[in-house]
Amino acid sequence: MMIDQLLTIDDVADRLRIHRSYVYKLIRLGTLPQPIKLGKSTRIRATELQDALKAFSN
Repeated sequence: MMIDQLLTIDDVADRLRIHRSYVYKLIRLGTLPQPIKLGKSTRIRATELQDALKAFSN
């Protein structure tokens, strides 16, 4: 069984080389997947991010 990595908003911003506020904008627009709330933390599944990027590039 494979465990999916959970990325912080800063991790996503670093991977995409964009500002963290733009990550939130892309989430609101539906370009990036909806994050998971863990208490006060916000995380995005790495596989969902990868799938969204693949769909965007096609």
